[in-house]
Amino acid sequence: MERLCLDEVRFSESTSASRSIAYSLFSLLMSSPHDINQKDKLIDIQALPLPFDFDLESTINEFCAEEQSTLKTQYSALFEVGDNGPPASIREDLFLMQPAKLREDLVRFYEYFGYQLNDEFQWQMDHLSIQLEFMHFLIVGESQVKKDKLSFQLGQLDFSTKHLMNWVPKLVKTIKVLSSDDIYSKIGIKLESFLNHDLQWQEETINQKDKSGG
Repeated sequence: MERLCLDEVRFSESTSASRSIAYSLFSLLMSSPHDINQKDKLIDIQALPLPFDFDLESTINEFCAEEQSTLKTQYSALFEVGDNGPPASIREDLFLMQPAKLREDLVRFYEYFGYQLNDEFQWQMDHLSIQLEFMHFLIVGESQVKKDKLSFQLGQLDFSTKHLMNWVPKLVKTIKVLSSDDIYSKIGIKLESFLNHDLQWQEETINQKDKSGG
């Protein structure tokens, strides 16, 4: 099967900016509040209308209304602290109990598209925040490359299905059980909805054609 982009549906020139920004915002929301103060960065980023109906602004406002100390406590309780490891690991490899070749597949994705992690983040290349930032990177690549644009478009679709949609819904389900009222539960629910919307949109813009003509 040959996969082709339906340019007349995708409109990369106008949709890439809003999608890349949305992934970047979610990456910040799911990053550790112990490492950075996300609020300073979130304030400087203006969300744009997406190619599907979705509101992210209310979630960002709710996040920014939380005290930094509260964010740190909730993040640690969910994703870091636990007698047998974190209650809900925010790293795909650990959450899925280290399935064979998962990290190798991530390395292939990152290396193929030239996505480079700082040495300090190499050990957590499967962190949800980094995976979301990688999607941002791919979408920016789609908007900037002159040749091989399809590769970046298919890379987004494949990474969404092989990784993000393979574990994020399960992670969100776990978070809801552990802390249904915490801000990270609300962000997780919003993220899952966004990923579903974006994946459906991607699939609608990619056509599969039988090379044999049958």
